Amino acid sequence: MNTSRFFLAGILGMSLLASGGSPFAPAALPQATNNQAAAVKQSSITFVGTVSQVAATSFTGVPKSAQTIVVRVDSVLKKPQAVSLKKGDNVTVEVKDPAAFHEGTQATFYTEGWIFGSGVAVKELGHDIPPSGGTSAAAETGERTVGQVQSEISDQDLQRLLATCDYVVIGRITDVHAWAIPKSAAPRYRTSEHSANWHEAVLQVQSVLKGPKLKRNKMIVRFPQSRDVAWASAPKFEPGQQGIFILKKDQVSGAPTASSGGYKGDVYTCLKPGDWLPMTEEARVRSLLKNR
Repeated sequence: MNTSRFFLAGILGMSLLASGGSPFAPAALPQATNNQAAAVKQSSITFVGTVSQVAATSFTGVPKSAQTIVVRVDSVLKKPQAVSLKKGDNVTVEVKDPAAFHEGTQATFYTEGWIFGSGVAVKELGHDIPPSGGTSAAAETGERTVGQVQSEISDQDLQRLLATCDYVVIGRITDVHAWAIPKSAAPRYRTSEHSANWHEAVLQVQSVLKGPKLKRNKMIVRFPQSRDVAWASAPKFEPGQQGIFILKKDQVSGAPTASSGGYKGDVYTCLKPGDWLPMTEEARVRSLLKNR
């Protein structure tokens, strides 16, 4: 990566300001600490990784000290598009407390950009180390913390989502499966690292808060399963997940109808930060809908 340090610093600065936005949370979660929340919001580069060296650096040009460690990236949760970072890369992290890390430590790192050259060096804002469970546990912890903090959404932003959507429903996901792209939509798709990896969720509707009466109490929600930066903020769904779904008719995937389990109908999407909310937000959603 040969982009100038100053150019990237400007991009990272803008990304940092933008990161106060609000993606979703995938499930009901324990509350993040104030320090965690601040680190997640301020972080422009968030990743899960395993420490491979301590008191070391990953490329020439980074000043080595007792506070620098080399981390192998296991999963990228958030980064600016201009920064080249992927699974398997080695990153230098200037940490706050070197004693917290040793070779083999797996953690989620909340960081800001520092030095860019033949590699990436970042400064730690905070970190999470799961009690056990290895890399998958670290990834899950990081995703949950990021999702929880990013799920925070202002009344003004939520009001805007509610005003522009087609449906607001309370429901539960009963099934999730990969979307079989029909021939009619296939020409618009090329497999790449930025592919959406579209999946469909069958939503059992329990209550309609906004929108026309449904003929059946089922809806099909199409969503990007990809964790790529282009789709990272979109909600990801799992069977059994319950909450408030703020839905729009699908105008993105290229196939606005679908069949699932004998049910055929319009497809809806949840793509924006805040399009899915936990049940704890029900009273606020009802109040905002009432006051529209």
